[in-house]
Amino acid sequence: MKEPAIENIEEVVIAVKDVTKAVAVFQDLFGMKFETEWDMPNENMIVKSERISGTQLQFVQSTSAEGVIAKFIENRGEGLNHIAFKVTNLKEMVSRLKGKGVKLIPEEPIEMKNPLGEGTWAYIFIHPKSACGTLIELIETSE
Repeated sequence: MKEPAIENIEEVVIAVKDVTKAVAVFQDLFGMKFETEWDMPNENMIVKSERISGTQLQFVQSTSAEGVIAKFIENRGEGLNHIAFKVTNLKEMVSRLKGKGVKLIPEEPIEMKNPLGEGTWAYIFIHPKSACGTLIELIETSE
């Protein structure tokens, strides 16, 4: 099994009240299309994504007033929500981070079908208090 490592920046995620309006702004300013879209019912959000040189720029919109994105916007306003790193051996990385006292959200990775194609994703977040005030997502993909 591979050593746990960061492979690349997978996502830069911006929380918005209305993904359609956000896409229109970026389409007007930069010609971006954000043609990839999916729902994440377990997270109460919809996602629109545009890939730029291997990194996804995503807009996320809450589908519920109780969703984490709605709460984020209520407390901080629209803007950068988190950065995601694509990693290898997420399970071992989580174990190492726990050993260092890092606060993880949730306690164990969540697995889901890859909304962009084949295989699955596993993901977990590092709480901002453990990462210099920045919410970090760790993602491992499998084919």
